Amino acid sequence: MKRIILLLLALIICTLSFTDLASASAEAPQVTAAGAALMDGETGELLYDKNANVKYPPASTTKIMTALVVLENTNINDKVTVGENPPYVDGSAVGIVTGETYTVKDLLIALMLASGNDCAEALAEHVGGTTEGFVKMMNERAKELGCKNTNFVNPSGLYDKNHYTTAKDLALILRELIKYDSFLEWEKLVYYEMPPTEKDPNPKWIGNKNALVLDYADSYYPYAIAGKTGYTVDSKHSYAAAANKDGRILISTMLYGENKSFYFPESKALLEYGYENFELIKLYEKNEEVTEVVLNDTTVPLLASSDVYTIVKADEAEELFNNKKFVADTASLGGTNFKAGDEILESSIYLDEELVATLALVSGSDYTVPAVKTVKDNVVSFFSSIKGFLLYGAAVILLLIIILFTIRFINLRRRRRIFRKRNRRRNKYHF
Repeated sequence: MKRIILLLLALIICTLSFTDLASASAEAPQVTAAGAALMDGETGELLYDKNANVKYPPASTTKIMTALVVLENTNINDKVTVGENPPYVDGSAVGIVTGETYTVKDLLIALMLASGNDCAEALAEHVGGTTEGFVKMMNERAKELGCKNTNFVNPSGLYDKNHYTTAKDLALILRELIKYDSFLEWEKLVYYEMPPTEKDPNPKWIGNKNALVLDYADSYYPYAIAGKTGYTVDSKHSYAAAANKDGRILISTMLYGENKSFYFPESKALLEYGYENFELIKLYEKNEEVTEVVLNDTTVPLLASSDVYTIVKADEAEELFNNKKFVADTASLGGTNFKAGDEILESSIYLDEELVATLALVSGSDYTVPAVKTVKDNVVSFFSSIKGFLLYGAAVILLLIIILFTIRFINLRRRRRIFRKRNRRRNKYHF
């Protein structure tokens, strides 16, 4: 009996513990940085927001934008000759020398792994002509990505009161950068050997500072795919990281932190919070028939122009998906010609009465607006109808006349035969 009671008590304790853990996982972890964000990589939605739109100095996480602009505007095998300025830039450096020649790839890896400000300067001059020209490219690209509270003054992240971004904007930039497979390959490197040059016969060994991707580090996170640290005295500590778990990408960013010992474990906790408590669901698949519309007796299927996703709380995913609906105004479609594959309509998608996405719909078939008849067309049509009717009537009358004449002719011949037959009989007996 005692064993049964003890077993029941153990079962109750385990159940309560599990409930506590499940409840705890639904709560966002503590983040010590002043600004932080957790973004879904597919939709760009924020799953966590701590002053995510407040401006902070980003320090060397600036180099995320530097790398993106370089990758978008060069070939990684292009040669870069180091100019006069890069060796003298302030802050962290890998020791490149004026006149040395490296590939874009060499300098990008040193930029991201070792946070070389000298490499940032060399790349900026190579791509933008001048540092100022490159910074202009950085700011223009930031706006294109939807960054609303970002302004860069230099390519390295050295502190300047006019050099700032937000946790959300930084996540948007990293979200774009991780689309480059080459970049993701470099991010996993433990170290990199920069080759000897004509100025220096010795290779330069570059070590990776992103502990989340290093499997021997205490802060190793198996799903981490990229990250960048940052620090200056005035900017304090910053960190941005991206992870991919079962095909789902999440991005965490932290700005203006007090201590570097926090951002690795806090980033891991924030990423796991996102994976455990939110689910990415596909609302419609590209070319899936969303609905159909009847236009002047012609049925036209309307197809999804792209895959459409949204993020929901994990425990609500199935119920919300089953209650999805879309709204689209099809009233104006009947007056426009279009071809199969043309985008012809915008629709809004709702989950439980909440707008979660917009979707362009494409036509699944060709459609041509029927010709509109004018008064003249109607008159011509009317007289054409009368003419046709008269011709039809005349043809019927002619056919009837022919039939009547044929019948009359047949009857006449028949009577003649009968008459001849009678005459032959008379002549036989009267001669």
